[in-house]
Amino acid sequence: MKEEEYAQSASVAAENNVEAENNDDIAASVPFQPKDVKITTKYLNIGDLVEMLEHDEIKLNAEFQRLPNLWNIDKKSKFIESLLLGLPIPAFFFDGANDNSWSVIDGLQRISTLEHFIVKKEQGFKLNNLEFLHQFNDKKFSELPREYQRRIKTFPITGYILDKGAPEQVKYNIFKRINQGGLVLTPQEIRHALHQGIPATFVENLVRSNKNQTGQAFVRTTCGVIKTERMEDRDFATRFISFYLLPYTTYEPDLDSFMNKGMAAIRTASKQKLEQMEKDFLAAMDTAWDIFDKDAFRKRFDPSANRKSINKALFEVLSVKLAQLTPDKRKQLIVLKEIFKQKFIELCKDPIFLRSISDGTAKKDSVYYRFTKVEKIIQETLNY
Repeated sequence: MKEEEYAQSASVAAENNVEAENNDDIAASVPFQPKDVKITTKYLNIGDLVEMLEHDEIKLNAEFQRLPNLWNIDKKSKFIESLLLGLPIPAFFFDGANDNSWSVIDGLQRISTLEHFIVKKEQGFKLNNLEFLHQFNDKKFSELPREYQRRIKTFPITGYILDKGAPEQVKYNIFKRINQGGLVLTPQEIRHALHQGIPATFVENLVRSNKNQTGQAFVRTTCGVIKTERMEDRDFATRFISFYLLPYTTYEPDLDSFMNKGMAAIRTASKQKLEQMEKDFLAAMDTAWDIFDKDAFRKRFDPSANRKSINKALFEVLSVKLAQLTPDKRKQLIVLKEIFKQKFIELCKDPIFLRSISDGTAKKDSVYYRFTKVEKIIQETLNY
């Protein structure tokens, strides 16, 4: 992991009371081929985008990427003023996999500003704190002179359309490359954007407390410390899903690509498989709570020491291994929880295991080591 990326990860983790993770992710060993990337350039105008917005032909999913409408009114007003002044703006980038509904890859805040200002009409915002065109302060789009309404709608733009048929990993790489400036998208935000529909909804349902009992169990077991704004909670769920559907013995770095495959696997899983996975996730959360209480998914070296932050690698391995137990074995493990917790403390003192959940967590050897060791202490406890 690059130094600046680790710094951002550490910052987000600190806010979430989640241990910062340096997973030394390794780039995919097989780069995508240029022939797999087909991008069409379209010369449009703002009016074209507005018309598409009015007919729901541009997807502004409220959970896409970060969120639309993150700009405040002043920033939105400055963008509209740029259009009125004829100042150049960056190109827009869309995923055109669905001919009837483009998804925004780059330009979400600008497009959501157009929707808020023009499409919403009377519900739209009023221009505020303009730098040059002071006469239009406190004006809605409908209150602008016709000449200036036309100036906005005829403003020329460039749109790059990623054609249908591009492999998912190609889309993933393009998302990462485009979103290098400003507030960089998290890997989970990219995965969410690529896997709209059943996969995105399923992941959300596992961790959102306002959705169902499963989400409530996740929030309780993680003590409600994992924030939702940058989809950090869904990153946890995707780790579980990926190693639940794709055995750890099949894991090959990098972790981002593996988790992307995990989300893709949701789409091809049967309804029965998804229902069982959700039940198993709920059972894993309840079991972790019954065994560890507020210490769930945290390193522990001494029973009396202060609690550590939640560790993603521990969440990944413990949630999956607990989910894969039968109901009877989960009950047995809870009965023997004091023995299991002592074995877990000893395991955390193993320097190789500690390194596998702390440093280079996405390396193949680290994944194998932590899964085999947790499997071992579970089995030893059940055989006690």
